[in-house]
Amino acid sequence: MNPQIYLDHASATPVRPAAAAAQAAALDAFADPLQSHAPGRHAAAVLEAARQTVADGLGAQADEIVFTSGGTESVALALIGAARARRADGTRIVIGAIEHPSVGAAGRLLAEDGVEVATVGVDEHGRLDTDAFMTQVRVPGTILASVQHANHEVGTLQPVAEATRLARESGVTIHCDAAQTAGRLPIDVHALDVDLLTISGHKFGAPPGIGALYVGRGVPLAGFPPGDVRERHRRAGAENLPGAVAMAAAMTDALDELADQAAAQWALTDLLRSGLDAIASVSTHGHPTQRAPHLVCFSADGVDPDVLLMALDERGFRLSCGCIERGLAGEASPVLKAMGIPDTVGFRASVGRETTREDIERFLAEITPLIEELHRVEHASRRSLARGDADG
Repeated sequence: MNPQIYLDHASATPVRPAAAAAQAAALDAFADPLQSHAPGRHAAAVLEAARQTVADGLGAQADEIVFTSGGTESVALALIGAARARRADGTRIVIGAIEHPSVGAAGRLLAEDGVEVATVGVDEHGRLDTDAFMTQVRVPGTILASVQHANHEVGTLQPVAEATRLARESGVTIHCDAAQTAGRLPIDVHALDVDLLTISGHKFGAPPGIGALYVGRGVPLAGFPPGDVRERHRRAGAENLPGAVAMAAAMTDALDELADQAAAQWALTDLLRSGLDAIASVSTHGHPTQRAPHLVCFSADGVDPDVLLMALDERGFRLSCGCIERGLAGEASPVLKAMGIPDTVGFRASVGRETTREDIERFLAEITPLIEELHRVEHASRRSLARGDADG
């Protein structure tokens, strides 16, 4: 087995030692934070300290942070909760064409309740069409819009501040999915001027199963799922207190090294993009400069994507391929299709704090001859089939 080079940090990151230690220590705070006895008060104090840390990391106030089970629940709470809270104002929402599948799923659930879901396209780099967005948010009855901070497959940064300005002009609540950028780029909810913002802890060194939703003061939000008074009546179910503490520790750790890590990861992905672009049959996708620092999307013409992914995995390279959020390697990417690149299977290589320049150089050194070899095999197979047809 070749040494592992993990290039799937956009999916999940290794748990930071500080987060693991914080989570272990928080296991002693086992009581229900809603209870008024001494163990409950202790648990509540630990939970609120974690909430304050996460809020500080986003430029928010503690009472604006809702702990959730992760990014998907945060998105569902943001979209479904905001749309239901504003139903008297309208029944129409606007989302980008390449939003995370959790956004589309929430939209489909709202559509079952009679909400109209309008989709705004993107350009060939995956950037939101702000003119079309402006037109859509001005349609009467529009109450909510959702725009990602950075795309989960191609890494393109979206014009969130511009989208927010346009939404506010029409009185539309604005949500931003920042799962790919929290802990990797500076995020200030007031600078972005968003109403709602989602993060997912396992994207920046916390264990899976913990996330958060920023809810600006005064933003109407119905609880989802309903059931009890947790998180200021915004969600049901006991909080994952050890997870919240771990996420707070991971955020502190990530922000302490953010500037250095962002620069290092940009350098690595610049090297990766240029190396892939030098391969004749390979194309990189997404905006070349307006992008998250950690990921690169590429496709390889004339190569079976399942075979290439398997061959890379055998060589120790761990990366995503195909319809990433569904885990289907051979399925064409809906994100690339929305960018005008249909019937294309994309690969996503994403770096993290553990990735080195030597890792990227080794990846490029091995993928180049590998693709050439797969092309030769494919051509030989086609020639053999052609001879068989002629003989038949």
